[in-house]
Amino acid sequence: MNENKISTYLKDMEQLFAEWKTVEPAEIKESKSGKTSIIDHKNKVFIKDGVVCPEQWFAQEIRPLFLLKEAYGDDKDWSLIDFLSSNERMSKMWKRVAHWTYGLMKTTANRIEPYFDYPSSTYAENKELRQIAVINVKKSNGDKSSDWEQINAYAEFDKERLMKQIELCDPTIIVCGYTGTPLEIIFNKSQPSFREKQNENLFYHLDIKGHNVLVLDYWHPANQYPDLMNYYTLMGIYQQALLNRKSEGNEQLRKY
Repeated sequence: MNENKISTYLKDMEQLFAEWKTVEPAEIKESKSGKTSIIDHKNKVFIKDGVVCPEQWFAQEIRPLFLLKEAYGDDKDWSLIDFLSSNERMSKMWKRVAHWTYGLMKTTANRIEPYFDYPSSTYAENKELRQIAVINVKKSNGDKSSDWEQINAYAEFDKERLMKQIELCDPTIIVCGYTGTPLEIIFNKSQPSFREKQNENLFYHLDIKGHNVLVLDYWHPANQYPDLMNYYTLMGIYQQALLNRKSEGNEQLRKY
């Protein structure tokens, strides 16, 4: 069964990216500033992303997808998946993502998995990174410093494609890297804020193709707060979400 899921995922994702890259350029007016963003996937550097290791991902009961802002670098189209499978040394940000993933896979309603600072390794050697999916809202023309109005404009322009990509990945958890607003845009949630209305503890739930998906509304992993605080804050939010599910008679995340 997993082999069918893997082959279907790879085929459908490749087709999605091929269509995405051919979308005609457009001018999008930013909602607050009134500035115009030029979105040009066709002629700008386009960066593919998604499930890092489909063989591992579709065999897992817990599948954490990290929804981030944008990637940057290089002067031609490239794949974030290839980069996260390379023999390059891990950056501080991706090491933090690995820490968070380690905790999410092991924390339960009754116990937070203790933090530990394992030695730095290459991306290919890190087993936690093979357990994740990563989707950037802004697929082309990425930059080091994010303009949030522009990120939201990309979310609006690409919301159908981004929703399709999330559906293809089929996560059980979405960790928002300060991307809660783009996620609201993608899933057409209206004001007052869907997040605030659902829960004040930074977690809520989305129905994605009939599946209940837990959303952790968190900081971007490149934030400047200490690693230890980052880890235990996220695990505390996650544990509260699991306790909430337990009280509703559903302790574990969705299984297949």
